[in-house]
Amino acid sequence: MPELKRYLPLQTIALPFIALAAGTAFLYFASPIVIPVIIAASLAYILSPAVSLLKRLKIPHALAVILIILISFFIIGVIGYFLFAQANSLIEDLPIYWNGIVEFSTQLLNKYKTFLPETGDFDLRSFKLKDFSGVTKYLFRGISSTVSLLFSLFLILFLTFFILNDQAMLKEKLISAFGRSEKETARNILSEINTQIRGFLLVKFGTSAGLAVVFTLGLLIIGVNYAYIWGPLAGLLNLIPYVGPIIGAIPPLIVAGVQFRAIMPMIWVLLLFLVFQNLEGNIISPKLIGDKLNLSPLAVLVSVMFWTWLWGAIGIILAIPITASLKVICDNVESLEPIGILLGGRKDKR
Repeated sequence: MPELKRYLPLQTIALPFIALAAGTAFLYFASPIVIPVIIAASLAYILSPAVSLLKRLKIPHALAVILIILISFFIIGVIGYFLFAQANSLIEDLPIYWNGIVEFSTQLLNKYKTFLPETGDFDLRSFKLKDFSGVTKYLFRGISSTVSLLFSLFLILFLTFFILNDQAMLKEKLISAFGRSEKETARNILSEINTQIRGFLLVKFGTSAGLAVVFTLGLLIIGVNYAYIWGPLAGLLNLIPYVGPIIGAIPPLIVAGVQFRAIMPMIWVLLLFLVFQNLEGNIISPKLIGDKLNLSPLAVLVSVMFWTWLWGAIGIILAIPITASLKVICDNVESLEPIGILLGGRKDKR
């Protein structure tokens, strides 16, 4: 008898990709609505333990939510205002640093020109700048107006309040929305998402805030200018997997080199970043997060690229929590299970 060929049903392959394409289209076109909701939900996850703490102190739930949100947004506002003032000062001094880099590059090229093809002295003075006014206009051209930014912040504030205030009711509504027959499955999905995402967000944002403080103090001790910018920037970039910590170390290294015109301050800055980034990335975070997020390294990289393309800078920060949530959903929806398997790490033995 001839050997019978077996084929995969077309729908087994097509359905996950159709769902992925439809979901991508929805998230792209609905981004003005979806992004504030996801940011508010993430903030609610982070602030929820503080609300629970106040409730244990016999403070009413609604009052606890209001107090935590007001305190959080006040702290964010003060830090944002201070960083904005520092950034303005940095923009005024940027020509000094840029011209310092040009001069150093000219000296370096002329010093080692004997190793290059036969050429005369290098002169890069044409690259020097008197001011950055044109550059700053270009940089801020794509940023929304102040009114639009304030509206978005207030929208996120109110969304965060309602999510925190109604979190128990929202959870029951989501479970009920799946129908009576699927209540247990929906409860398991939400429980697993909650276990994975809350732990990840608290640890990642907590360690990033800690790194921002450590880097700022370290750079102040070394004497690097604008440490109040480079420290928080490095902490924020630490949220980006793999490449974020490297990018965060580059600006203070350059500023230290131009400012001191010596190699030792640059070495101290490099050691500061290497020691604490490795401590956080290889010891602290793995110990605190453990095996909660079962995502493959390739899936993490691809997800960061995907969400950055879809939503820009905010997509970089939210990429891993969103991908981990989607993986939990895909693991519990039969037609989407192939996507869940592709996203899974080594522990995924299905």
